[in-house]
Amino acid sequence: MTVRLLTFDLDHTLWDPTDALIAAERAMFDWIRTHSPVTADFYPPEKFHAYKKDLAAAYPDMTGRVSEFRYELLRRIFLQSGHNSEQARSMAKAAFDAFYQARSTGLDLFPDVADVMTELRKQYQVIAISNGNADLSIAGHSHLFDHHLKADDYDAKPAPDMFHAALEIAGVSAGQTVHIGDHPEQDVAAAQELGIKGIWFNDKKVDWPLSDVTPNAEFSHWSQLVLTISALADTSS
Repeated sequence: MTVRLLTFDLDHTLWDPTDALIAAERAMFDWIRTHSPVTADFYPPEKFHAYKKDLAAAYPDMTGRVSEFRYELLRRIFLQSGHNSEQARSMAKAAFDAFYQARSTGLDLFPDVADVMTELRKQYQVIAISNGNADLSIAGHSHLFDHHLKADDYDAKPAPDMFHAALEIAGVSAGQTVHIGDHPEQDVAAAQELGIKGIWFNDKKVDWPLSDVTPNAEFSHWSQLVLTISALADTSS
């Protein structure tokens, strides 16, 4: 197999987003408390998250587009706490912007990621495909990729949309592509369904959870990835 394209998941594959997401929630609630105390009182964090679950259950098709979903959630809580439609839209955008800036900041790469990605880009096209909504420019990692596809613009994985888009952008076939990610279903199984080889990032060193699918390869530390891709290409040729 001649590998020409590598596609990468981002959250939990290149970095752990936990701290950034916590900081983003804090920045969003700080903005709300400062600019609309009535909304902060009406929707404290625990009530906000309960309403988020209710809205997700009512509109499951919206949840894959995480930025759109959060904006709509914010718009509704501003409306429900007494702001008019125009105010609610404006405040929702500003509160979301506070969230988004923090969500895309402090995404520290796992050890060796920067060096490995730099090496891989010398040989392959490299495209990020993510269900998350981090801004790679804000994060300071846009130079690691040729393109970045997000579920805000496509159906979220395991839907095939982002994979298909990546193949079209790169001008390659599924058989010339390897996808790397941490999620057994959204990354490995979804890629294999399309004829793309799937490499599982298993940094927790847990057992593979699916019975009907197995990864084409796996690695637990980024220092192993270049050889893992090379070995997979050699055994598939």
